[in-house]
Amino acid sequence: LLSSLSYCKMSQEESPATGSSRSSPQQQQESRRRKRDTTTTSTSTAKSTTTLRPLAAQISCLSRADGSSKFTSGSTTVLAATFGPASPKIPSRERPDCATISVIFKHDTTTNSNSNSNSNANGNGRAVCAYGATEREIERFIADALVACVAVEQYPRTVIEVVLQVIAVDGSLISTALNAATLALLDAGVEMNSLPVGTTCLVKMNGSTNVNVDANIIKFDPSADDEASQDCSVIVLATDSARDGVIASMTFGPFQLDSFLSCIEGASRASKAVLAFMRIAVEQKVTREAKTLWSV
Repeated sequence: LLSSLSYCKMSQEESPATGSSRSSPQQQQESRRRKRDTTTTSTSTAKSTTTLRPLAAQISCLSRADGSSKFTSGSTTVLAATFGPASPKIPSRERPDCATISVIFKHDTTTNSNSNSNSNANGNGRAVCAYGATEREIERFIADALVACVAVEQYPRTVIEVVLQVIAVDGSLISTALNAATLALLDAGVEMNSLPVGTTCLVKMNGSTNVNVDANIIKFDPSADDEASQDCSVIVLATDSARDGVIASMTFGPFQLDSFLSCIEGASRASKAVLAFMRIAVEQKVTREAKTLWSV
C-alpha cells in the first residue's frame, strides 16, 4: 500500500505543468524504476524479521540409541537420543493407560557459547541454561510439548526417554532442542499424531507492533548477540503441525498481548519452513538407507 501511494505521488509530481494526464516515456520509465526500488526496499525490510538462520540436521548419528539426531540452527547445535518405548526401571513411573515421556536436558557450563548471558549458575548451584531457565524447567517444557503430539496411548506401561545434549550455543537453544527431539522420535519410529516445532521470538519490551517505528520489532530465531539486548523479551513457542496452534510456551520478560499474538502468527509461518526441512532430512535418510539395502 505504501509503495502504491508513493508511486501515485511521484506520478502526480512528475506530470507536465500544462495539466496533461499523460507523461513522456522517460517520465513513465523513471516512475516505474522508483516504484520497483520502493517495493524491493519494503520487501527486504519485512523479511529481515522473519528469516530463519540456516538449518542442518543429521539423523541416526548414534548407534546405541533407538533414534537419534543432531539439529543445528545457525551456530546452535543439539544432539538428541531416544530410548524406548521400554519397560520402566522404576515401577512408580509406570502408567497403566499410556506411556511416560522422560526428557533429560544436559547443558555443560563449559559448552561453546558466543554469549555468557545464557550459560551460568544461580545461587543454588543449578545450571542456568537459557534466559534464566534451569535444566528442569526446560525438560518440563519439552516433555509437555512431546506429550501433546506423541500417541502415548499406544504404548501403555512403558517409558520413552529423550536425552538432549547441548553441543554449541548461539541463541534459540530451547527451540533447537525441541526440534532435535522431534527428529529423534521420528528416527525411532515412535507413533505421533503430529509434530511439535519450536520457535524462538525476540520482542521489544515496549510491546509495540508498529513496523513504522522499528522494522525489527519481532525477530525470529535470534542469535546470542540478539538475545543479549537488555530491552527485549523472549517468547518460546511450540506449535502443532496438525492443528496449527500453540501447545506450549515459555516467556521471559514483559510484553503486551499484541506482541504475543504477532509471535504466534509468525511462529505458525516459521514452523512450516522447519517442517519442510525435516521432511527433506527424513526423505534423504530413507533414500540413503534404501540404496544401501538394495546395493548388497
